[in-house]
Amino acid sequence: MKKKIFRRYKYMSSALSDTSLLSAQLRLFTLMLCANIIKGGLYLYDAVINHANNGSGRAIRLMVSSALIILLLRKFPRIVPWGIHYAVIATIAHVYYRVFTPSVGPDIVAMQAIFMVILSSFFGLGKKWGTFYTLISAASVILVHYIPSKFAGLQPLPQNLSDLYISVNWLVILLSCFYFYGVLYENMRASKLLNVQLAEAADAKSNFLSTMSHELRTPLNSVIGIAGLLKSDYTNVQQREQLDVLKFSAESLLTLINNILDINKMQSGKLELESTSFSLELLLNGIAKGMEFNAQEKGLKFNLSVNNQIKGKNFISDPTRLSQVLYNLIGNAVKFTEHGEVTLSTEVEQSDASYITVRFNVTDTGIGISDDQLKLVFEPFQQATASTTRKFGGTGLGLAIVKQLVEMFGSQIWAESQLGKGTKFHFSIRLQLDKQKLPDTQGSAPEVAEISLSSLRILLAEDNMMNIYFMKQLFKRWNISADIAENGAEVLDLLATNDYDVVLMDMHMPVMDGVQATQEIRKLTNPLKATVYIIALTASVSDQVQKRVISAGMNDYLQKPFQLEELRIKLEQRLVTPEIT
Repeated sequence: MKKKIFRRYKYMSSALSDTSLLSAQLRLFTLMLCANIIKGGLYLYDAVINHANNGSGRAIRLMVSSALIILLLRKFPRIVPWGIHYAVIATIAHVYYRVFTPSVGPDIVAMQAIFMVILSSFFGLGKKWGTFYTLISAASVILVHYIPSKFAGLQPLPQNLSDLYISVNWLVILLSCFYFYGVLYENMRASKLLNVQLAEAADAKSNFLSTMSHELRTPLNSVIGIAGLLKSDYTNVQQREQLDVLKFSAESLLTLINNILDINKMQSGKLELESTSFSLELLLNGIAKGMEFNAQEKGLKFNLSVNNQIKGKNFISDPTRLSQVLYNLIGNAVKFTEHGEVTLSTEVEQSDASYITVRFNVTDTGIGISDDQLKLVFEPFQQATASTTRKFGGTGLGLAIVKQLVEMFGSQIWAESQLGKGTKFHFSIRLQLDKQKLPDTQGSAPEVAEISLSSLRILLAEDNMMNIYFMKQLFKRWNISADIAENGAEVLDLLATNDYDVVLMDMHMPVMDGVQATQEIRKLTNPLKATVYIIALTASVSDQVQKRVISAGMNDYLQKPFQLEELRIKLEQRLVTPEIT
C-alpha cells in the first residue's frame, strides 16, 4: 500500500509539475513573441521615419513570424520546446548582430538579450541546453575583440525609442522571473502537502493494521488457549485430531497476521534487529526438533548438520529473527515436499578471533521451481504458480519476509532449483562471537517438579468475555483463585480492598485502559499496593509496546495469543523470587 501511495504521489507531483511548467513556458514564450512584435514595431517606425524604410523588411519579418508562431502555439501547445529553441537561436543571432555592429556594440540591449537567453534556455529547455546556449551567447562579448568581421545596416534607435525598447526587455525579464518563481514555489508547496498526506496515509495504514491486529489476536488468544486446554482433557483420538485441526487453523491465521504486520514494519523501516547472546547450536537443535515432527507427519526424513566450528560457542545477533528465517524456509520445504527428505545444514565460510561467517542451507527433494518462477518467489504475495497456491495454500509472504530479514542481517539469499528434483535456499551471515559468556550446557537439563501456583493471589484485568472464560478455565486447572476486573477503574477498586501478588493487566479496556490504571496504581500511598507486580497482556504488535509498558511502570508483558507455559513460567518466577518488582 505504501508503494502504491508513493507511486500516486510521484504521479501527482510529476503531473502537477509538468502542467505548471508547460503553462509557464507558454506564457514566457508568448510574452517574448509579443515583445518581439512591439520591438519590431519600434524598429519599423524608426526605419520609416528616420531611415527611408531601410530595415523595415527586417522589422516586418520579425513581427509577422512572431504573430504566426503565437497562433501555432495556441493550436499545438506541445511544440513549445521547439518554439523556445527557435526563439533562443533567433535571440542569439540578434545578440551577435548587435555586438558585431560597430555603431551599436555590446550595449545594454545586448546584455538584456543574453539574460533572456539564459532565462529561456534554462527554464524552458533544461540545464543541458541552458548551459549550451548561455555559453554561445555570452561568448559574443569576448569574440568581438578577436574577430575582425563586422556587420553593417543596424542603426541605433533614437533615445526615446531606445528607452522604450529597453523597458520592454526589462518587463519581459521581470515577468519571466515572476512566472517561474510561481511555478517553483507552487510545486514546492504542493510537494510538501503531498509529503504530509503520504505520511498521514502511512500512519493511518499502520494504525489500522495495529488495531485490526489487536481485534484479531484477542479472540485468537481464547481460541488457541481453549483448544490447548481441551486437547489435554480428551483422550478420544478423533476428538484430539479435531482439536489439532482447530488449533492448527487458528495458529495459521495468527501466522498470516504476523506476516502482514512484519511486511508493514519492514516497508516502513520500523523493524530493527536485536543483539542478544545465544547458542547457535542449541537454536538449530530446537528448530530441528520442532520441524522434525512436521516432516514426520508427512512421512519425510528431516536431517540436521551442524558444523563443528559452531558447536560450543555463543554468538551475538538476533536469534528470534534468524529463527523466523529458518522456520519459514524449512516450513516451505516440508510443505512442498511429498516424498524424500528435508535438510538443514551449516558451513563455516570464514572465521577469525571475533567473527564467524556461517552459511545456512535448506534443501529439499520437493516439487522444484522453474527458472522463470524462481525470479518471483521473493516477491510479496507471489507463489510459483496459481496451482501451487490452490494445492498447498499460503499467501506468498513468507519468502518476501525471509529476503528482507536476510538483507537486514547484511546478506542475500539465493535459490537453486530443478523441477521435480527439489530446491535449495542458502544465505550467509557474519556472526560476532560472544567471548564474555560461557557456552550453554549441551546436555539435557534435569526435569524440575512443577511448582504449585495455588498460593498466588491474582487479579485479572480483561474486558473480553471469551478471554475471561479461557483464563478462568486455565486458573481452575492451576488451582488459582483469581479476581476479575473488566476495566482499569475496577482494578483500582479491587486493589483498594485486597492484596495481590500479580496483576495481569490488559492494555486495551473501556473506562480506563491498562496504562492509565498502572499509572494510578504506582501513585498509591500504600507501598505494597503501589509496587504490586504487573504483567501487561496485549494483542498489539506495535514497536512501542515495550516502551509503553516500561514507561507506564509495568514489570513485564505477554503478547496475545501466548503459550500457556509462557504465562506459567512467569507466575512461577513470582513464587520463587517475589521480592523482584
